[in-house]
Amino acid sequence: MATKEVKKVTIEYNDYKPQKLATEKYKSANQWFWSGLVRYPGLMFTSMFIIILNAVISVLPGILLGLALDILAVGDDYFKTVVFSIIGVALLSWLTSSLSAYLWSLASYRFERDIRQEFFDVVQNHSMAFHDEHDSGVLLSMGMNETNQIRFSFTPSLRHLLNSFLSIIVVCIYFFIRIPVGSKTIGVADWRIGLGIVCSFIIYLVLAWIYARRIGPIRKELATELGNVSSTSQETFRGIEVVRSFDSETIEEEKFTKQSLRLADKIKQEGFLSAFYWPALIMVIATAVVFGIGLWMVSKNDGSMSIGQITSMLSLLLQLIILNFMVPMRLLGLQAGRMNAKRIWDVMTFADPLVEPIKSPEADWSRDLIFDDVTFSYPGKKKNVLENVSFSIPAGSRVALLGGPGSGKSTILKLLLRLYDPDKGSIRLNGVSFEEMHTFDVRKDVTLVEQDIFLFGTSFRENISFSKPDATIEEIQTAAKRAQIAKFIESTPGGYETLIGERGVDLSGGQRQRVAIARALLADPKLLLLDDSTSAVDIKTEVRLQLAMAELIKGRTSIVVTQRLSTLVDSDLIIFLDKGKIIDIGSHDELLRRCEEYQFMISLLPVGSQLIEDALKHNKRNGGNN
Repeated sequence: MATKEVKKVTIEYNDYKPQKLATEKYKSANQWFWSGLVRYPGLMFTSMFIIILNAVISVLPGILLGLALDILAVGDDYFKTVVFSIIGVALLSWLTSSLSAYLWSLASYRFERDIRQEFFDVVQNHSMAFHDEHDSGVLLSMGMNETNQIRFSFTPSLRHLLNSFLSIIVVCIYFFIRIPVGSKTIGVADWRIGLGIVCSFIIYLVLAWIYARRIGPIRKELATELGNVSSTSQETFRGIEVVRSFDSETIEEEKFTKQSLRLADKIKQEGFLSAFYWPALIMVIATAVVFGIGLWMVSKNDGSMSIGQITSMLSLLLQLIILNFMVPMRLLGLQAGRMNAKRIWDVMTFADPLVEPIKSPEADWSRDLIFDDVTFSYPGKKKNVLENVSFSIPAGSRVALLGGPGSGKSTILKLLLRLYDPDKGSIRLNGVSFEEMHTFDVRKDVTLVEQDIFLFGTSFRENISFSKPDATIEEIQTAAKRAQIAKFIESTPGGYETLIGERGVDLSGGQRQRVAIARALLADPKLLLLDDSTSAVDIKTEVRLQLAMAELIKGRTSIVVTQRLSTLVDSDLIIFLDKGKIIDIGSHDELLRRCEEYQFMISLLPVGSQLIEDALKHNKRNGGNN
């Protein structure tokens, strides 16, 4: 794949001021989570004000209903006024509830969009060490499902919690007040009843929060299992050709079934906690006791409690019970969102071994590129992939990396892209270590064509211009012609706008490589890295590609991982590797005369024996080994 920073190459990192990442803005998962309340203060605080207003309005219909009954009992002439007031208050309650829900949801959905983008930005900013350790399917689940769960904890959970608590507070106040309305009154004004309701409510809240905390570990396990299901699904879909070719559909189905059952088990545990919510009994008992006291007061017939007042009290107590059963679900939703935020935050704050410098010197690719005693092992692995590797590449040289599988060839290319940093030693350019240079400054002038070509499921034009987003169609066509892919593209129904399918599934291996090479040609890099880029190209196309590569390589350093004799012969320098160590360094002729391992490798080729014989004769004429 041609790799390049998707920014105009005229932008220098030292002048480029990227926005702060979420891990730089916020100190903890809790701060990041609760920032949802202040990111859009206009929407959120307007909604809060309307929620408070709605909490007062929502209890008025029940209170006015009791007042209407008392008025009806004595035949007062403003009964109709109270009835119309009930209708008006009910409509107003619906209006304020809808408006507060709209404003709160608008802010919450924007918050979800923001945290999903922040998660994506942080993940993009991490080095390959992060991606080596974290499964892409789990990351996808976090970015989609778990950020959605965080939003769900704000709306409807937190919004309903606020509305419920405020309504409960207003109901409690009703039991402490007595407001005269004509010859009648609103309120109970019995401190014993009021105090009993308040104390019951406080005890209930404490127990509800303790109960809700039990959901934390289960919610964490549920998120993990959801990520595993996502990862398993993604892996199966991506490898569907392998699954079909080995007739392994049943095995994959059984694997997915096991993952789904584990997920279902965690969902069942969470559902059990929600269904058998024993703290609710406290408010149910308190409601029954208070209503019993109210009936006793009415039966005394001493005026301390009227039929209308006990009707209002019953209406408000029933409202309390309804809110009581809503609170646990909302508390569980809020707790689940906090747990998901903590889980995502732990991933975002990964201790990345690749550290970006505050200031970065300008890269000078006209100078020698030096590997100085470099040792490297991939994160989490004990075995060194490279060990004490040292070499110098003069600017403008054509270098071939040669060696068997696991010799460290591709790893050298990754280090040159600063996808990783060496464990020991250094890579220097113009006397400056890569670790002192920002990855932007390194990669904007380096292009890699990998062995395993990755193409996006977009058009030919978008795939080729990925290395230069502002490229004109003429530049794209020129790059395609130089890569020997233009005729094929132009023969497709949509030409350069033809979609190539996910990962270039509609193309052959050679076609994918030529598209990637066109992408590299358009990049016009200072350092060109090719990882066996012509392995799937036929002989005729290879000749054409060699001509195109010869033109591309002029005036720039190139490093090619190859086993092809033609490439080795044309290279200025061959670095021969075995098991992470350098066997020998030199030109083709030099290695052919002095390196036994190189001679053995060449001898396996059809013309290899003759090449070795000619080299040895030349060496003998010049007086021995050079």
